[in-house]
Amino acid sequence: MITKVLVAVDGSETTGKILDFALDLTEKYNAVITILTVSPSLSALGTVPQELVETTAANLAAFAKDIRKVHEEILSKAIAHAKIAKPNLTVSTMLREGDAATEIENAVFEGSFDLIVLGHKDQSKMRERVLGNVSEKVVHDASCPIIIVK
Repeated sequence: MITKVLVAVDGSETTGKILDFALDLTEKYNAVITILTVSPSLSALGTVPQELVETTAANLAAFAKDIRKVHEEILSKAIAHAKIAKPNLTVSTMLREGDAATEIENAVFEGSFDLIVLGHKDQSKMRERVLGNVSEKVVHDASCPIIIVK
């Protein structure tokens, strides 16, 4: 039974398509939906050389604030889209920070979601080998069914 759907969006050009699919599915099952976006953490940037720490700290703090604003805007647009497309659905949002795949998995566990809907970005095989792919990581580690929208 599908009662709680988590849809992960990143603001890319496929966000609308992913969201529309998830909204239709949620409506069909009379479920509730949570729209999630994950802001990358600054720890992903690596270490900063000691001689740059003081000047870089302020810049990194401002950068982190800007990244968070971008992701808040992604959620704002997604919730507005959802309310127009399916005004009768119960829709909530969630903003997390960190590794996208890990945070999606954590949200599923903590929220007891029945289904994950996310997109798959086509990227070069080399980049995928080096960086991995969020949807691929989630597919391998998730504790509930997943639908990947292309």
